[in-house]
Amino acid sequence: MPHRCIPLLRQTGFRGAVFLALAAGALAGTARAEAGRSAAAEQAFVEQGVDVDVTAGNANQARDQAILQAQREALARLFRKLTPAADGRQPPAVSQGELEALVAGFELEQERASSVRYVGRFTVRFRPAAVRQLLQQNGVRYAEMVGKPALVLPVDATGAEPALWTDGPWRQAWSQIGPVDGLVPVALAPPDAADQGELPAKAALAPDAGVLAHIAARHGAGQVVVARLEGDAAKGYQLTLSIFVPGEGLSPPETVLQSAFVTRPLPAADTAPPAAGATAPPPPPAALGLAVATVVDRVEEGWKRRVVVDAHQSGQVAVRVPLTDLTTLVEVRRRLAGVPMVTQVDTSALKTTEALLTLTVLGDVGHLKTALAQRDLVLSDMDAAPGAAPAPAPAPPAEVRYQISLAGAPS
Repeated sequence: MPHRCIPLLRQTGFRGAVFLALAAGALAGTARAEAGRSAAAEQAFVEQGVDVDVTAGNANQARDQAILQAQREALARLFRKLTPAADGRQPPAVSQGELEALVAGFELEQERASSVRYVGRFTVRFRPAAVRQLLQQNGVRYAEMVGKPALVLPVDATGAEPALWTDGPWRQAWSQIGPVDGLVPVALAPPDAADQGELPAKAALAPDAGVLAHIAARHGAGQVVVARLEGDAAKGYQLTLSIFVPGEGLSPPETVLQSAFVTRPLPAADTAPPAAGATAPPPPPAALGLAVATVVDRVEEGWKRRVVVDAHQSGQVAVRVPLTDLTTLVEVRRRLAGVPMVTQVDTSALKTTEALLTLTVLGDVGHLKTALAQRDLVLSDMDAAPGAAPAPAPAPPAEVRYQISLAGAPS
């Protein structure tokens, strides 16, 4: 008897067809998400500008030792970048063989060599999975998620009148920094006309959260840092930091005295020489470079605290995803694949109006909320009143207490 073709919808029913459509879309979305996640991981696990200077018995020995030294220095730098300084952890000891297994490759940026000496600068790329395994096996908490840019508003309150949008030593110090080796890109706020109209310098002395929210939205920033500088070179400087994070609000002001500034400035940016006949402005005081580095350090450490991955705090979170169509679910899953602390996503139920997902998470719900916001996903508590604090730990998977929606989408 010849086989008779039966339409798929009639054979499986509407729900079966929906699940098959979901599977096809989810697989395509997951493939794209994994590619994006791989690119983001590569960005976090790369160390550039690693300088070494080695003298040995001959040029070949010096070069071989320099490569090994560059890889060890890069690993130490990576450890400092990924781990919260407050934890006070030291990099795990690794043998040469273990180090080689961690390194995916390296590139030579520049070199100088003699018969016995080798001076070089390297870019070292690490294998994300191998580094994660090393940290988790040693009980080290870490962050690897690259955040949205932090927009800095440098308020100069060292003179009789505050300055924010006009050129001066404090803004100049910010304009001279090079790329920051961190998880949060840092950008100096440009003198945008809309920003200047909404936030004049005097108003920035006591910033309003609503105004900062508008500025963050205009620039696509993950946080806005109001960095007020007071004092002078003779008596010492003082920083006051107010940080606004969309969805979290404005932090209380934090004061940092010059005695608590970090001790190493950030690398300087490559600048073009002044045009013919023009003179370069005098460099800002060295203390301002340390003040800039201090602000960047506070931003980095605050970010790591908010998205830290803790293998000892693994749990599952059941969430509801409101659906208008299946593409919503595919997009939610695609974005979830770009959140390092979410290690697995399972679809436990599916209706035409909603999906129930179970997320396996390394960390607590508070950290999860922050991490999801960086991928434009909103995690809300289905039971608590607006403004309630998130639960301190993941809920049991059978209890659906949270909802995930695309940022800007109706609940």
